[in-house]
Amino acid sequence: MRRSTRGGAFIGSLLLGAGLLLAPTASADVQAPDSCPPDIWYKVVAYPAKYEGIGSTAGKFNSGSASTILRYDMTTTTAKQSEWTAELGGTMKFAVAEVQGKTSHQITDHTSTGVTVSNTINVPGRKYGYTTPKIERTTFIVEKWQDTPTCGARKLGNAGKLWGITAYPFYSECIATGPCAPKP
Repeated sequence: MRRSTRGGAFIGSLLLGAGLLLAPTASADVQAPDSCPPDIWYKVVAYPAKYEGIGSTAGKFNSGSASTILRYDMTTTTAKQSEWTAELGGTMKFAVAEVQGKTSHQITDHTSTGVTVSNTINVPGRKYGYTTPKIERTTFIVEKWQDTPTCGARKLGNAGKLWGITAYPFYSECIATGPCAPKP
C-alpha cells in the first residue's frame, strides 16, 4: 500500500508540472470602448436680430436739387437693458461671457434716457430723409451639453435665454418722395 501512495504522488507531481509548462491562453474577442470624461460644455444658438426704438423719429425734406447730408441730433427717451432668464442655472455675467466668447457679438448691458445721439443721411434733392435711433436686440439660447462615456454628446437642456443688446445706437433710415417710416 505504501508503494501505490508514492506512485500516485509521483504521477500527480508529473501532471502538475506538465500543467505549469502549458502557456496560458486569453481571449480578446471584444474590446472595451474608449471612455471619455463626462465634461460639461455650452453651445450658443443665436436667433435673428430685432430692433426697438429708443427715441423719436426725425426727418427733413431736402428742397434743393442736389444731394445734401442731413444731420439729426436726437435724445433717447427710452431705457433698455439686456435680460437673462436662467433655466438650468447661471448668471447674466456667465451668459454674456458665453455669448461673447462663442459668437462675434458684443453685449451692451443697458442704455439710458436723455442721451443725445447723432446720425447723418445723404438725402437726394426733392426727397425726404428720416431716421430713428434704435437698439438691435438678439436672442441667444445657451445650451448645456455633456460628453458621454462613448465620446458622443448629449444635451442636458438650456442653461437659459439671453435677450442681449447687440448694437447701440442703431439707426433705422428711409429716403422717399413723401414721409416714410424708417426700417428696420
